[in-house]
Amino acid sequence: AAVSIIALVYPRNLNSYYISKFLGIPLIWLLKPILNIKVKARGLQHFKQCQSPYIIICNHQSSLDLYPLLRIVPPKTVAVAKKEILFTPIVGQAAWLVHTVFIDRGDHASAVDTLNKVIEDMKKKMFNLWIFPEGKRNQTGKGMLPFKKGAFHIALRAQIPIIPVVIRPYEQFYNRKAKKLRREGSIYVTVMDPIDTKQMQLDDIADLTEKTRQKMLEILHEPDDNM
Repeated sequence: AAVSIIALVYPRNLNSYYISKFLGIPLIWLLKPILNIKVKARGLQHFKQCQSPYIIICNHQSSLDLYPLLRIVPPKTVAVAKKEILFTPIVGQAAWLVHTVFIDRGDHASAVDTLNKVIEDMKKKMFNLWIFPEGKRNQTGKGMLPFKKGAFHIALRAQIPIIPVVIRPYEQFYNRKAKKLRREGSIYVTVMDPIDTKQMQLDDIADLTEKTRQKMLEILHEPDDNM
C-alpha cells in the first residue's frame, strides 16, 4: 500500500521503494498486536559501503518477499520483472509507476535492447537493480531454482558490483500448503559481501552464476543460531 501511495504522488520515482519503507513503519506498528513478524537482517553495511550503481540478486520464495525487501532496500533501487506483469490489472500499473524494469523473455532482441538501455540508464542516473535470478517463485520451499544469467550479463557488461541477498525460508511462521501465517515469527535476511566484476569477462558468466548460487545456498542452509 505504501509503495502504491508513493507511486501515485511521485510516479516513476527511483526512490519509491526506499521511501515506502518509512511510510510503512506506522502500519507495522499498528499491526503488531495481531501480526508480529520481525525482519532480522545482517550485512546491511554492504549497501552503504558499495557505490551505486550495483545489482542486487535475491532468492524468490513468495509474495511475502516484498516485506523484507521493503525493510532493507537501499536508496535509488528499482526491481526487474517479466513483461507479463505489466498487463496484470492494477499490479502492472503500480509496478510501472514505481519504475519497474520489464523484460520480455519471449523476445530475445527486445530483451537485449532493454538490457542495453538499462545499463546506460544505470550509469547515467546512478540507480541499482533488484533482480530475482531464479526467474520465478520457488514453490518447493527448499533450496533455490537454477539461476538465469540476465543479472550477471548486466553486471559484467556494465562492470558494476553484484550484492547477493538471501532470505531464509518462512517455515517458522508460514504453512506453505495451508497458506496460513502464524501471529509471530522472524524473517532472517543476509546481505552478502559485494562481488567485484571489474576484472571479469563475459566468458566468466556461467562460472560466476553457479558459484554465486552455491554461496547463497550455503547461507540459506545455515542454522538460525548463526543470525
